[in-house]
Amino acid sequence: MTCQRGTGTVLKGDVWKEHGKAVSAATPYLPTSFDRPPRNPAEKINSGYKAWEFTLYLFGLRPALFYGILPDRYWRNFCLLVRGIPLVSKQHSISRKELLTARANFNGFMKGFKEIYYQRRVDRIHMVRQSIHAIGHYGHEVETKGALT
Repeated sequence: MTCQRGTGTVLKGDVWKEHGKAVSAATPYLPTSFDRPPRNPAEKINSGYKAWEFTLYLFGLRPALFYGILPDRYWRNFCLLVRGIPLVSKQHSISRKELLTARANFNGFMKGFKEIYYQRRVDRIHMVRQSIHAIGHYGHEVETKGALT
């Protein structure tokens, strides 16, 4: 398999370091009830980053901080995922409207993921991890079994 060099790699070098500084700089603007604010991921993401810290980084800061850094199609696709996950995982009940919103977001994310990351090519399907594949089932699973809490 051959890949085009440099496609999709934008968070590297100085961009990654500046992104890390922006994450750290956001700390004063976060409520103290968030337990542990995310530390600079350029320095700490592989050494002791806590689950709550990563959750806040992923769902709270990344959408805003990735805006203008990621190419638009990658950013929009990421935001579909970020919008859908909290709808199905952070509450004990979900309204029909929220379920339909989550489903639409997951379906949009999966469609975009297939087009962006493996171009819907069968010879690249092995690159799709189970955790990504499972997202396509969340809407149905929540409808039949309840919220993912």
